[in-house]
Amino acid sequence: MWQGFKKGVAASGHCGLSIDDARVALAHVQRQADGALRLSTAAVDRRANDDDWPHRLQRQAGRVQLGRTRLTSVLPNGSYQLVLVEVPDVPANEVKSAIRWQIKDLLDFSVDDAVIELFEMPELSTSNDKSMAYAVATRRSCVQEHIELLHDAGLSLDVIDIPELCTRNIATLLPQDADGIAFLHFAENHGTLTVTRQGVLYLIRQIEKGLAAMNAVSGDDFARTELVSQIVLETQRSLDYYESHFDNGPIKELVLAPGANIGGLADSLYEELGLTISSLDLNGMFETKTAMSTAEQSDCLLAIGAALRTEPRTA
Repeated sequence: MWQGFKKGVAASGHCGLSIDDARVALAHVQRQADGALRLSTAAVDRRANDDDWPHRLQRQAGRVQLGRTRLTSVLPNGSYQLVLVEVPDVPANEVKSAIRWQIKDLLDFSVDDAVIELFEMPELSTSNDKSMAYAVATRRSCVQEHIELLHDAGLSLDVIDIPELCTRNIATLLPQDADGIAFLHFAENHGTLTVTRQGVLYLIRQIEKGLAAMNAVSGDDFARTELVSQIVLETQRSLDYYESHFDNGPIKELVLAPGANIGGLADSLYEELGLTISSLDLNGMFETKTAMSTAEQSDCLLAIGAALRTEPRTA
């Protein structure tokens, strides 16, 4: 069933919707005149794997009176591929076509069926003037199905985004972002590590293990230690890449998303990496009528990040 905060939403602000396996979350954020952020809605349906969930979503949207509020929807994990590419030296109107040819052999579906979007990265200190970008590729049919699903639920879609950019939106609001911050979030079957500094996204690393794998080994000390070690190693490699490719100095703090500190992960990250490790509590970032539990924050994090979407900044 839908659980969350469901009253008092006006047509201002921005809504976010995320779909992760059987979990669908809806959030609404309003930016106040004094700069404060009001989280008017944070609701989750944890059994969205049946034929009726689009209708439940429609009813939920009606109850919170979304009106014509802008909506950003998040592509589900596994429905797209993210590839770091070198931006070819061609006229601007030919870049996407060149990238399409460049990544065609890296996709697990035909490039002829692909919808490709790019977001450029800051200049590498070792790039010799080479520009890098992340290419997001998804099947055209997948995008169309996503749009139709939301239309059937009575929602008017503004933008389709990806989870990595939603976690970026949250990380860049944290005060630690001024000097550079690593942010680690886990969904059910995967994790996402981002590195941001002064509102700019510098790095994305996808981690294959998620909450399901971490919870599955909670009773096995050896398996838990092995899994945590893998996550720590992936994190270390990512931070090493950042430090060696950008001239911003080392990252000194890593923030764990709500619900991410499983199996002693925070302690292991601190012991192995020597970073300041903290856990995010979204209740300190937003004005809410009712405090969110850690589980609710974890479930709704991507939807909240989507609702925070603004025009991206460049380095």
